[in-house]
Amino acid sequence: MPPILHYSQPHTDRDLPCAAFALQDDPLAAGRVIHFHEAQQGFVTGSSVSVGANLLIEDFPWVELGIVEAGELRLQGDGFDLQLSAGDCFVVPRGVRVRWHHRGQLRRLFMAFPGLQACSDMPAMPIKIDLGRTLAPSTPPAASVLLTPAPRAWSETLFSVANLRIGLWQCEGYARKQVEPSYSELMFILDGAVTLTAQGGDRHCVRAGETVVVPKGATNAWVSEETVRKVFCILA
Repeated sequence: MPPILHYSQPHTDRDLPCAAFALQDDPLAAGRVIHFHEAQQGFVTGSSVSVGANLLIEDFPWVELGIVEAGELRLQGDGFDLQLSAGDCFVVPRGVRVRWHHRGQLRRLFMAFPGLQACSDMPAMPIKIDLGRTLAPSTPPAASVLLTPAPRAWSETLFSVANLRIGLWQCEGYARKQVEPSYSELMFILDGAVTLTAQGGDRHCVRAGETVVVPKGATNAWVSEETVRKVFCILA
């Protein structure tokens, strides 16, 4: 069974694996560490620490989700100028021409999708996710897996291409039994906390400001005692 990867705080206490894999022709290779590579779905997840950069990337080679943990990053190009700082979350589409600029140390988490091919509906510019935006009501978790009454839920997809969806989700506290996910998901917790218990018994209490990656097939149970709001990144 694949591992659940918990990017806990403080970052110095993390104990994460290192994957023997490197992204081919990676313009952001400096300081990048890959913790998990899923060859069948075609994605990697990891962290990066780099000091100073001023790169003009003519053709960004894949879709990449980024979460800034420390430092500041500026993304500039035709029709966009994004200023990003600690706590911000952003998405760079494949094929975009972008200037990637930061001074001093930049520490970030990423989920990159080299397996997603170029397509006609690929967005034309990066986005900074509005973490506080109002969400529409959505379907709660399936009654068949719930161990508590059905909670109220809200969500909105903000970036979608092929079998990848990125957006915001909020849900009242609930508990569900162990299920084997049919998709891979990164969750950046904005409010609240959730405890994920893996099939082998390992528990991950993921709090606001922390990130967890649950690969396809990583059976787990969910318990949240308060409303959770998160950025989701789902590859079906």
